[in-house]
Amino acid sequence: MTEEDVLHFKKHGFVKLRNIFSPELIEHMQKLGTSQVSAPSDNYGAGFSRLKYDMCNDDPTILELMSDPAFARIMAQLIDHQVFFTQGLGFELEKNKSTGAPWHVGSQSFGYQRREDMGYTVWTPLCRIDPKDQRGGMKYMSKELLSGEFVYQQINLVPEYLKDQIEAGKELTYADFSAMKNGLINSPEMMSLLDHFAVEDSFEPGDVLLFDKYVLHSSVPLLDGPIPSRLAYVLRFSAVEAQYDKNRVEQLAYPRGVFNYNVPSDYNERVASVDGEQVYASSYFDETREARTLARDAG
Repeated sequence: MTEEDVLHFKKHGFVKLRNIFSPELIEHMQKLGTSQVSAPSDNYGAGFSRLKYDMCNDDPTILELMSDPAFARIMAQLIDHQVFFTQGLGFELEKNKSTGAPWHVGSQSFGYQRREDMGYTVWTPLCRIDPKDQRGGMKYMSKELLSGEFVYQQINLVPEYLKDQIEAGKELTYADFSAMKNGLINSPEMMSLLDHFAVEDSFEPGDVLLFDKYVLHSSVPLLDGPIPSRLAYVLRFSAVEAQYDKNRVEQLAYPRGVFNYNVPSDYNERVASVDGEQVYASSYFDETREARTLARDAG
């Protein structure tokens, strides 16, 4: 990592880093992903051939990464505050078939914390990604050009609007909800802008993309070529000072009850329970808190 990488991350909200994970760790992620990811059970995540939330949240090898001095030092140089590992996820795209996720931010993955609390993602593809050939990676938008913070604000409005409309007698469907949630940033006009200014990097196994929770991003389909599917492993991190936002958790849960669909994880409901409590201090992490925490003074 270079000083230019640090400045790039602070300016744009994302940075690609080379050779961060060892071949042994990539192989471990591949084995876990191959055995644990599964086909989506309903509309949520339908753009992926297989996915898995809460993948290896407590896996000893993944937790060992948090105490690795080199990894902790890199994260400390990039991020201004202490963070801890919260959740692992796996996503697979099938060649010539999967669309992946449209433009979005991590409103579900960071739905347990206040909108202003910081969260971070480390995304690593488990195969080679060539944006000039088979593609299959991700594209992302510089926060300097357009921050995705407004999407969290927009999504916060949707549950109350749905409730008011339903109580007024209007019949709404899951498709209506999905359009309210995703339609703004995935309208033809907005997608044209985002796609035009988006960044799409190449990756080798071991390379990672670090980005904060306000970076707009989307999947890039895997095109024709020798790779049959693309599996990626994702690590989510939260700022230690983040507070539990019970109202946001309940708002995110409301559409699931109305439209009878499931998200692949009840993590937001389990990770804490008291509004305003420090998530890091929740009893949910009592047995793994130290192992999840990245040191600030790693040598």
